[in-house]
Amino acid sequence: MSLWRLEWLRLVRTPRALALGAVFTFFGLLEPALTRYQGQIFSHLGNGVQISFPPATPAAGIRSYAGELGGVGLVVVVVLAAGALSFDARPGLATFLRTRVGGMWRLVTPRFAVSAAAAAAAYLLGTLAAWYETELLIGPLPVAGMLAGILCGAVYLAFAVAVTALAASIVRTTLATVGVALVVLLLLLPVAGALRPLDRWLPTTLASAPAQLLEGTHRLPWFLPTIGATVAASAAALALAALRLGTREI
Repeated sequence: MSLWRLEWLRLVRTPRALALGAVFTFFGLLEPALTRYQGQIFSHLGNGVQISFPPATPAAGIRSYAGELGGVGLVVVVVLAAGALSFDARPGLATFLRTRVGGMWRLVTPRFAVSAAAAAAAYLLGTLAAWYETELLIGPLPVAGMLAGILCGAVYLAFAVAVTALAASIVRTTLATVGVALVVLLLLLPVAGALRPLDRWLPTTLASAPAQLLEGTHRLPWFLPTIGATVAASAAALALAALRLGTREI
């Protein structure tokens, strides 16, 4: 059995794929509804206190869902990717795998590619759910802006998986891999983004791209340099991860 087929079966024959799709679909259906009815919800929670909100817009409904690129959805993607890439956490399995491949690249690539594809598919599924819910409850959305947002989100999630691969080459356990990856994605990169000259080039910019594309703040060509930089950073992180894993002693 090839490593590609093995990784695919490991994804679909366990709860991993179901959990990933369920999380994004859940938020895709929930966030637009919360955006549409937030005034009524907070009125009930506030014991009759009236809280005013601006009228809900279609872009606001998608913005709430896209926020999961930097929230629960991102955490779930990193956890699942860490489970696939931190194979050195089990010395017996690591020895078995390492002695049956010609190079570490052949071992890392299927695990990265399947995890990244699964994350992109789950994000697409959730986006379609959010798209339907937003059009049903709030109003129509531009097709071009939605498709561009899906592209930006998928590229960002692939970068998150590559960062997780690099984290797995630095530490051994799955929990430590998740911790290192999330520190980079949720702390270090956002802090670096506070520097205006760097902000446009950082992958975290793609996390907010879906909302900005719908609100008209920017169009897809504005994000193309960011997409290019993110793809290059993902390739570099993956290559460095393979190099480090290949020289690690078990």
